[in-house]
Amino acid sequence: MLKLVEFPLTGISAWKALVDHIGLSMGKKILIHGGAGGIWSIAIQLARHLGAYVATTVSAKDMQYVKELGADEAIDYKNQKFEDMLHNYDAVFDTVGSETYIRSFKVLRKGGIIVSMLEQPPSDLIKQYGVNAIGQLTQVNSERLSKLAELIDQRVTKVHVDKTFPLEQAGEALAYLQSGHPRGKVVLKMKKN
Repeated sequence: MLKLVEFPLTGISAWKALVDHIGLSMGKKILIHGGAGGIWSIAIQLARHLGAYVATTVSAKDMQYVKELGADEAIDYKNQKFEDMLHNYDAVFDTVGSETYIRSFKVLRKGGIIVSMLEQPPSDLIKQYGVNAIGQLTQVNSERLSKLAELIDQRVTKVHVDKTFPLEQAGEALAYLQSGHPRGKVVLKMKKN
């Protein structure tokens, strides 16, 4: 049951961006920002399953983790400029927004696509770089949930649980979430009667 409780919104967000909007497939190159987070860890696994070359931005402590998830290239966003390292990418999946979003246009090839969970497409950058841009809102539906359940059952993707707290420690769990960047999900566990 845990796999479907934890997976819907993160899995659907990744699926909608990579499959529905980007049409990611074998041999394409994608940059996924924030690869150690919940949505992005699923996005890395899904992108690899689709046959794409995956680059991701993370902190130095998460570089090995995202490589284990399937990232081909991990970039330390605090000490490296991804836009100087990556060129002619087919797609970018962004949840960081702001300056990171604006700088992401530089890594795309003409005709490439950027999907953001936070930003609305700026017409001036779309025109300047000759790319497509989509602002994504995620809605869960039964068709996508069924497809995601298949991917979990086939072990294509898995939900990484960073830390589990008893329900009585919900406040501590929230503080843990707010204090940094968990790798994957933080779970509250209820006692069985």
